[in-house]
Amino acid sequence: MKVVIISGGDLGDVDYIEEHLPEWDLIICADGGARHLEKLNLRPNILVGDFDSISPTLLQKYKEMDITVEPYPREKDWTDTQIAVDLAIDKGADWVYIIGGLGSRWDHSYANIMLLYRLAKKGVRAKILHINNTIEIANDILEIRGQVGQTLSLLPFSQDVIVESSQGLAYPLDNLTLALDFPLGISNILKKEKAIVKISQGWLLGVLTNE
Repeated sequence: MKVVIISGGDLGDVDYIEEHLPEWDLIICADGGARHLEKLNLRPNILVGDFDSISPTLLQKYKEMDITVEPYPREKDWTDTQIAVDLAIDKGADWVYIIGGLGSRWDHSYANIMLLYRLAKKGVRAKILHINNTIEIANDILEIRGQVGQTLSLLPFSQDVIVESSQGLAYPLDNLTLALDFPLGISNILKKEKAIVKISQGWLLGVLTNE
């Protein structure tokens, strides 16, 4: 099951998102992400959050459209996007695409990267989809698709990530340890349309950039 989560960060380029979104089975919108829905021409199946970032008028509009609305208290231990992620897991997602997961609030952007890790630990593949940075995470095999010549940074998300082998990269990372205090994997380049990185220890982030 493929689930799209609309979060409240930067939407980025609509055409790029539409081009890279697969056919989905379920759309979950997290609170302020509702402001992106009309631009993307998307109708959510479920709207969740404490609704402190959505106008009452817009919230009422979606209630009148018979969309499932699940309110949460403002004082809570979960971000609205985490609520959406956990719901996607409960619904049986095997792929999750997060739109609006990055923005000017670096803390929220990092929190959403943490949610990629949360999903991966449950066996759910996931990515944050944005025109400037598309982000994925893995602890076994990381496969990243892009265009030849595109910049791909491979950064540790845990202490001492050991890369067993890599394919499709201008600068191979075979038998290499990536430490948290040495960003050795920054600004690699795709030599093929798909890079494959085999990881023998740790969690590795792949950040594909269009800048």
